[in-house]
Amino acid sequence: MHTIDQCLRLAAKAALVFCLSLGVGQEARALSDEVSGKPGSIIRVWPLEGGGPSGAGSTAFRILYRSTGLDGEPIAVSGAIFIPPGAAPAGGRNVIAWAHPTSGVVEACAPSLMPDLAGTIWGLAEMMARGYVVVATDYPGLGTPGMHPYLIGVSEGRVVLDSVRAARDLPDAGASNRFVVWGHSQGGHASLYAGELAASYAPDLKLLGVAAAAPATYLIELFDADKSSPAGKELTAMALYAWSELYHDPATSLVDPAAMP
Repeated sequence: MHTIDQCLRLAAKAALVFCLSLGVGQEARALSDEVSGKPGSIIRVWPLEGGGPSGAGSTAFRILYRSTGLDGEPIAVSGAIFIPPGAAPAGGRNVIAWAHPTSGVVEACAPSLMPDLAGTIWGLAEMMARGYVVVATDYPGLGTPGMHPYLIGVSEGRVVLDSVRAARDLPDAGASNRFVVWGHSQGGHASLYAGELAASYAPDLKLLGVAAAAPATYLIELFDADKSSPAGKELTAMALYAWSELYHDPATSLVDPAAMP
């Protein structure tokens, strides 16, 4: 018989199956003396594998930038940025911050490690055609070491906002401080929190709107309603695994041992 902790770890590791072929880029590992600094400032930039959407003429980079962790500590976060062709207009380009749906809970599951990241961002080609800069955070713990704060909104919201700052910190982007947040599922959850936190956490930015598609909200009800499906069980397990680790609260306080194998 497995212990509860073992079961949660095994369930969380199921998400790794999708990520095994991606690997983890050592270039995304920030040195300890690189992490401290202004939130949103760039640590490192390198070409994005797979590039931008086909035919868009855009430029794409993988980025490592500074942000704020769950407990207020400085952290490094990876992500990607897509820059449309041509010169930026006077006043700079508007920014769309993409917040991705669930991709896993381990470092190798970062969307920016996927060879076709551009194909997973809804509407990216249209955004490029309209001249927007698009920045896509991986969230903490995806693409960088550490526990991923799965569906912990404060952490997600901060890194989304700092991704906009990172776009502004990249000279080639020509990004203005005007931005929209756009996310789906887990990313919808992150988008709502980014919108809520924007005025207090990032007063230097000008939020124009939030688009949250199928956001993960009312989490207890969501987990309960979806508990019979394999996908629902996996999502619940990932959340409990992350929460028990990050809040230092044993899973036995949340899960009846009789419910575990």
